[in-house]
Amino acid sequence: MGTYGLDGVIQAWGRGDLTVEQAIGQLLLLLRELEERVRDIERRLTREKETEHRLGK
Repeated sequence: MGTYGLDGVIQAWGRGDLTVEQAIGQLLLLLRELEERVRDIERRLTREKETEHRLGK
């Protein structure tokens, strides 16, 4: 089973298509994806700041 988006998880759980355990598993997968995306954004911002600092901006 692929991951649902947040709305998809909520809707599937509401329809009874997911058990509580499956819904929690899907939410954990979404949380992991968000954590990775935030970490990537933070890395890019850090690199940009370091570049600006080196260039004297």
